[in-house]
Amino acid sequence: MKYRYILFALFAIFLFGYSLKTNAQSGQELVDICNIIADDATYLKDFQVKLDAAKPGEEKPSSRFSVVLSKNTIYRFSICNSKDYPGKAIVQLYDNNRLLGSNYIVATGKNYPSFDFQCQSTGVYHIFIDFKEGEQGLAVALLSFVKKF
Repeated sequence: MKYRYILFALFAIFLFGYSLKTNAQSGQELVDICNIIADDATYLKDFQVKLDAAKPGEEKPSSRFSVVLSKNTIYRFSICNSKDYPGKAIVQLYDNNRLLGSNYIVATGKNYPSFDFQCQSTGVYHIFIDFKEGEQGLAVALLSFVKKF
């Protein structure tokens, strides 16, 4: 009789743990959602970022990625935030020290789900991802090909 209760308790713990795990969004789910947002663009690469909240008095954490982009090509950067974290991702595209594009407009304080970039020169570009106001967050930025011009 005790064996049955122990078996039932272990099964209940396993089931409860599984249900908690399935409710959290995974990076792959965010990639799939971003692919929908990218619309008619062709998936090239994704950048998954999970950052802790900034500590008081410190700079907000960020991630940096480098990519080679080709001249005369339009690229789309789509951004998807996990609903399980408060942070909203800010994605910035740089060529050396020059900001070329972002999903966040400082003047309005508004985040957009994507932005397009017309590449004028083949080379290495840098993508910086952090979270608005240094909050903790999980997000995916998707790089997609739109078209040649």
